[in-house]
Amino acid sequence: MNILIVSGFLGAGKTTFIKELIRRTGTNPVILENEYGDNSIDAGELRSTDTGEKKLEVLEFMEGCVCCTMKDSFVNSVLTVFSGLSPEYLVIEPTGVGKLGNIINNLKPILVGNVTLLDPIVVIAPRSYRQNMSEFETLYKDQIANAKTVVFSKCESESPEVLEETKAAIKKINPEADILDGHYTLQSDEWWKGLMSLSSEGIEVTETGDDTSRFSQITIDSAVMENPAQLISLLEDCLRGEFGHVVRAKGTIPVGNEMLRFDLADGLYTIADSPMDSNQCVFIGEYLDKNRICRRLGTFPKGKNVAFARNYVNRQKLQLPISQ
Repeated sequence: MNILIVSGFLGAGKTTFIKELIRRTGTNPVILENEYGDNSIDAGELRSTDTGEKKLEVLEFMEGCVCCTMKDSFVNSVLTVFSGLSPEYLVIEPTGVGKLGNIINNLKPILVGNVTLLDPIVVIAPRSYRQNMSEFETLYKDQIANAKTVVFSKCESESPEVLEETKAAIKKINPEADILDGHYTLQSDEWWKGLMSLSSEGIEVTETGDDTSRFSQITIDSAVMENPAQLISLLEDCLRGEFGHVVRAKGTIPVGNEMLRFDLADGLYTIADSPMDSNQCVFIGEYLDKNRICRRLGTFPKGKNVAFARNYVNRQKLQLPISQ
């Protein structure tokens, strides 16, 4: 079994890259998805990938981060995939706040015999490189320093100067990295297939220090809105910091008579029709105001009782402050 880790910060575009990887290589790997907290949005998107007659196997690991708190369960899950499914390829998509170096170290004890680690990949969005590096330097450096291949995403409209500047900055952290400084969709099928054949024998992890960032997540599965303007207003307020430091937001939500998918990352957001009918919204960041986010989504934080709900409704009618 060949293991390929596709790392990258929150919102970098890892899931989209994996879908293109499957399409361009014609492979049908098992995918181990390490979602941050209790959400399955990306896993659902991967399951919709067209791989022909055989259904894509996507396994979710949502007990914790596979780089630290749940490393033993993670390794056991990988061994279970090997013994139970025995795929030619296992693609691991860790959470965007996981340290790639730790994940590689966790896998090392089982890299024997027919279990091989391929060159790890990190997906980077050049437009947000400076901001992410300034805010989450240790985590960001770790993902770059321990990758063998650095892939640029969301760079179709970036200037050559920005791409070159980002490439130079990455080279200072990882001089040996193979940096693809154009959008990956422009690469040949041979390049894509090469990603599935580069063995990282004897890979050495670069230590980047402890990460002091404290991320939290809010998952809401009962949201509802009356019109798209409400959703746009919510996302604009996320960017303005009205609910704390929202680094990533995504979800599918019923808006009026339609189901919409929203995605916020790198200071931008998109809204589109959703092919999925699941109702789930996820917000990831620091110092998040769960009560305010829930109220804007027409729901209540888990654990709030009926009295809180009545208090919320009555005070909304009277336009009074909400009692917590």
